[in-house]
Amino acid sequence: MSTDPDQPDRPDEGDPEQPHEGGLRREGPSGLMDVTHGHRAVPSDEIIEHETSLPQEGELEPDIERIHRLILREPADPQEGREPVPWWLWAIGALALFWGGWYLGYHGGSFGSDVHVAYHRTTEFVEGQAGQQAEEAIANPVEAGQRIYTARCQVCHQANGQGQPGVFPPIVGSEWVTGAPETVVRILLHGMQGPVTVAGQSFNGAMPGWGNILSDAEIAAVATFIRQWETNDAPAVEAALVQQLRSEAQRTTPWTADELRQAEAAGPETTAATSDTTAQQP
Repeated sequence: MSTDPDQPDRPDEGDPEQPHEGGLRREGPSGLMDVTHGHRAVPSDEIIEHETSLPQEGELEPDIERIHRLILREPADPQEGREPVPWWLWAIGALALFWGGWYLGYHGGSFGSDVHVAYHRTTEFVEGQAGQQAEEAIANPVEAGQRIYTARCQVCHQANGQGQPGVFPPIVGSEWVTGAPETVVRILLHGMQGPVTVAGQSFNGAMPGWGNILSDAEIAAVATFIRQWETNDAPAVEAALVQQLRSEAQRTTPWTADELRQAEAAGPETTAATSDTTAQQP
């Protein structure tokens, strides 16, 4: 301890030859022990002397660096993810690309306008089916008409032909169906729109025309079927009548109830002029 009142109390610094013996218990400002207090500065020549005096090979090596020198001489471990791609994998990829190009070229429909058709022979198949259905419609119009009605008309007019009140007019008991055959053929060819009264009920909707989809024989078949369905009792419709009305009336808009009554009253010979004038109206 110092006896000089101007000097602060200092712990014993100990023997200079043993720098770690004294002053290791000094309490710092934070309350922790300052273990570096009292250590003397080690000169550089002493450090060099210490390094050169380390044990050589074959001698006892307590130094931690010498213990780990063998580990430091080991090569670094290889890193995953940088291995080269095997040649056989490149070969498989090239063969897959070649096969894919050949498959698209052979089955791609020549990348023409008919690409959405699976094969060119599909067109021939569809045309053959259409011809067969036309022949069936001529041979048995009622059966063919029932099949067409089920596929095209049943969604709106229902399976029983009664339609939906206020939405879709009925087929059974409709004066538009059992009346003049030209009227029902015109409706099937070009459609109908606007207000109309059917079997005492009022409707205001639109029906699409089927002239661009069904042939003359098919239009005649479905007209014959609905004109003779349930309580309906009207003569059959011939395909020749459908062909005549199709060629006379080149319409682009559906018929209205008033137009159909006018065409029915005017007769077939003036139908074409009436239709052309109606189609030009805005």
